[in-house]
Amino acid sequence: MILAKCQAKVVSSPLMQRKLLKGFLLQRMVASLPMKSNFRVRIEVIRKLECYEPSTIEPVGGHVCRVAAKGCDYYRHSAQDVAHDVFYHYPVIVDPDGSPWVEANRYLLSRLNAIVPAKHRTLESIASDLAHFRQWLLEEEIDFLTISSRPRARPTYRYCAYLHDEIRFGKLKAQTAKRRMSSLQNFYRWIEGDGVKFELPLWLENDEALKFKDARGFQRSKSVKSTDLTRSFRVVKSTNDYSEYIDDGGKLRPLPRDEQMALVAALNAIGNTEMILAFFFALATGARLQTVFTLRRQNFLGEPYQGAVSHRIKVGGGTLVSTKYAKQMVLLVPLFLYRRVQVYLNSERCQRRISSSKHVYPESGEQYLFLTRAGQPYYMADNDPFTFLYRSPPRGNAVTQFIRQQLKPELYRQGHDFEFRFHDLRATFGMNLLEDRLVGHPLDDISAQNQPNFFRLLMYIRQRMGHTNLATTERYLNYQKNYKLAAHLQYGYEDHLESLLKAVEGCCELD
Repeated sequence: MILAKCQAKVVSSPLMQRKLLKGFLLQRMVASLPMKSNFRVRIEVIRKLECYEPSTIEPVGGHVCRVAAKGCDYYRHSAQDVAHDVFYHYPVIVDPDGSPWVEANRYLLSRLNAIVPAKHRTLESIASDLAHFRQWLLEEEIDFLTISSRPRARPTYRYCAYLHDEIRFGKLKAQTAKRRMSSLQNFYRWIEGDGVKFELPLWLENDEALKFKDARGFQRSKSVKSTDLTRSFRVVKSTNDYSEYIDDGGKLRPLPRDEQMALVAALNAIGNTEMILAFFFALATGARLQTVFTLRRQNFLGEPYQGAVSHRIKVGGGTLVSTKYAKQMVLLVPLFLYRRVQVYLNSERCQRRISSSKHVYPESGEQYLFLTRAGQPYYMADNDPFTFLYRSPPRGNAVTQFIRQQLKPELYRQGHDFEFRFHDLRATFGMNLLEDRLVGHPLDDISAQNQPNFFRLLMYIRQRMGHTNLATTERYLNYQKNYKLAAHLQYGYEDHLESLLKAVEGCCELD
């Protein structure tokens, strides 16, 4: 069975949605396919999904459409129940026999009803969780709408037990299992809201107080719904303040100064201009990969103010440059780096890559700053009008491939063996920024004797790194105090042990 790849016509009423899901499919190659062990539930992605309501009433300026199978005509009206008329990279859950899973796909459609509809990556994540559940249902021959009188025999509890078995056998992480169970519960909640009534409860639910720190660092709490299913997957977070990693949207490892120098030497040896500039940009601004590789030419066309040492670039919501959660922020680009990027823009190498690009934007300045040799972006912004041309838009895979296939081997050739990811440059920027501000002013002295200066330091780092939560910024300060202290003590202890071992070696032979 093949799904329509380029465009699909979608309607918003429940009755028409049921018809639409069957209309997604092209003519079947066979009437039905028998269940086979190698056939699995899969997700097909429609690159461009058009949402509208069919009607026999002709709108002003409307055009007639024809349903090939029925041989009848209709007109397209703007859909009233969705925020946008077009949605890119829409996932569809398909059963092994090629037919769509109606209820799950209607649920995914409902996620487009919000004022700000779910992003395609969010929808694909939900679709992946539900496809996993569907595969389990088919293998166990379970009807997900049939609720047993025995609680542990109900689909939700049986699936929960299955996920726990997967965790126990090391096939699944607890955090992933908890996410899948949460997706399943939201699906069942939608089913109940859509009119399906279950005589018995699918889980036990109660209110819990969730404690957190707000953007200003104050302790807050809010009431959230909790179920016995998701509670069974509680993930205990590590509280190791002496770890070599910082939790900042992932486990990041700030690179020591010697590793930074080794990284620069390896990049210079490889000679990839785009990677050299991109890595330096991340080191100098703390920008994430998605921000660095969605920078545009227009961001480097302006002239800095007279006497300025850095140039301000606005990124995030309202710009063409992507940030996490579309957060608006300003990057301070050192003038020496800004000038080098301007030189690169006028280079033959850059012009050659731009001419190879198949994407022609209304303004030449909207073209990405960094392009591959084939003229493709390393990372495509969500608001890019050409995303629908890709089954999977570029998301930095080429950068990861460069690190794995070229950078790490070069580091190893030069005698360095340390783990590294592009995102670690962000943590490295944060620690460099902190240490530069602490020159001659130990952190303990600032925090203990001069609270205003300590708070200003905290706010400065938070602003430069674009942290929403102040607790994230505090982790950098804790890292600077705790990890380096622990490393210093560990080295001292190891030297002590080595001296003891040498004393033993003097008394007896050790093979």
